[in-house]
Amino acid sequence: MADPANMFDKLAKGRQKAKTTPDPEPKRRQRRQAAGKRSDPNYIQVGSYIPKELNKDVKRQLVDYEGDFSDLVAELLEDWVKQ
Repeated sequence: MADPANMFDKLAKGRQKAKTTPDPEPKRRQRRQAAGKRSDPNYIQVGSYIPKELNKDVKRQLVDYEGDFSDLVAELLEDWVKQ
């Protein structure tokens, strides 16, 4: 059987060598130019609490709507403000 002291010495040397070897730098992805409402300074993000069933019904209706949820909310709020 091998000498246990030698086994631990080899293990310790291997760990030391691994610590001194620098990790290769990860490849950086090129970012594409930000687009959409999130990056548009004319928009802000808002939130509200609505009942779960209402949210489900709205999502179903949005399938046939010609915009997204943000467009729907903006349209409804604009109409409400005009009243």
